[in-house]
Amino acid sequence: MRAILTPELISHKSVVRVAVNNNFNCTPAEWAQLDGYKAAHPDKYFFVNCNIKTPLLRTINDHPYKAVITLNPDLIVRENEIIKFYSLDRERIGFVRVKYIPDSQPIVDLIQELSEAQYKVVITVQRFNSKAMLTKYARLEDYHFDNTRGRLCGEALSRVQALADTTPGVAICDRQGLGCQGCGLCSKLTLGQDLPLASLNMSASGLCGFNCPDCYAKTMQNFLRKIGQRVIKYDVIKQNEKQAGRTEHIKRARAALAV
Repeated sequence: MRAILTPELISHKSVVRVAVNNNFNCTPAEWAQLDGYKAAHPDKYFFVNCNIKTPLLRTINDHPYKAVITLNPDLIVRENEIIKFYSLDRERIGFVRVKYIPDSQPIVDLIQELSEAQYKVVITVQRFNSKAMLTKYARLEDYHFDNTRGRLCGEALSRVQALADTTPGVAICDRQGLGCQGCGLCSKLTLGQDLPLASLNMSASGLCGFNCPDCYAKTMQNFLRKIGQRVIKYDVIKQNEKQAGRTEHIKRARAALAV
């Protein structure tokens, strides 16, 4: 008589987003290093962060981790990249990340298409480092500068919020400006639980090879490089400033909402 095996239930205590300040390139070395972290930290739930342009992206189909895929990293929707996304195993997709700028109908169409296909979509409202970069992609009057970054405001902000509110399965990253602790989407949409979030930038991934418009990680790395500091701390699981709620913008947002 065959024994009846009871599935092992793992109680996770936190969620770790892998490749926050770089890109998970889906190489054999990265998968092996991630397997090692998973074995060493069974109480942590790991998921990976990938750019749709990642050459080996389809290998996520062969590994037991959820992936978050940014579909328009350079703010342009390209048909060949959307086709590539649909070749991925749906069960491996934690959620889809779409960068948003106002007055881009292709971006709106993409969000609605993904919703109709029943994917979980998280809109990242694009921020800009300078007026020069901002005006390449959007109108200056739709943004205000706060804490050195151009942030969507006014009617333009209301439009993307209305889009999220009226489109099934769509949400906005850190909608209230309270940081990861006040958002929780990474944990809820990958694991299905609201747990503390941390980061891991693996040495097997190295520096990100992409140059997306005003990438926050690249901006910070360029600053650290100029002042002679190490640009990434590899192989350390920890909360970054946004995940810990320590940025000045988050502190002011929390004070305004009295939370």
